[in-house]
Amino acid sequence: MYNSNYGGKIADTTAYIKQFNYGTPVVLWTVKPYDNGTNIIPTITPNSKFDNVYIRGDLYVDGNIYNPSDIHLKENITDINYDDSNKLMKLKASQFTFKNDSTSHRHYGFIAQDFEKEFPELISIKPDKNMANIKAINYLEIIPLLVSKIQMMQTEIDELKNQIKTFE
Repeated sequence: MYNSNYGGKIADTTAYIKQFNYGTPVVLWTVKPYDNGTNIIPTITPNSKFDNVYIRGDLYVDGNIYNPSDIHLKENITDINYDDSNKLMKLKASQFTFKNDSTSHRHYGFIAQDFEKEFPELISIKPDKNMANIKAINYLEIIPLLVSKIQMMQTEIDELKNQIKTFE
């Protein structure tokens, strides 16, 4: 039997965080203000014992999505090397529909199993016990690889332009 619990009210709104848990109720979210030094920002975060958030369906954000990227969080920083950049050329972009999409909406992307051959570090397993071992791609981390490849290609284009000018 499933218990349905309605968790805490979101600060200063009429909205409620809804929790549907099997068995004993668990606090899934922490709601507290975050002071960034300039403003106090109401913040909802997953409870510390939960590391991931899985959303079945689309995610819409009226705002921005930020990934922490501060130099203070990083070590072993190096430029993306030529070989890693060139792996992009081996990827096969595809268009497809999802089997469970009754609208047959067309999507663009990669097949995780093919992508994994070149960039295994950008593959993870989807956290869904009903679909064990479904692979997912970290598409955001492709962006620096693309920028690196574009920069390399632009350098080659500029060099070729200079060679053409020399021959003219």
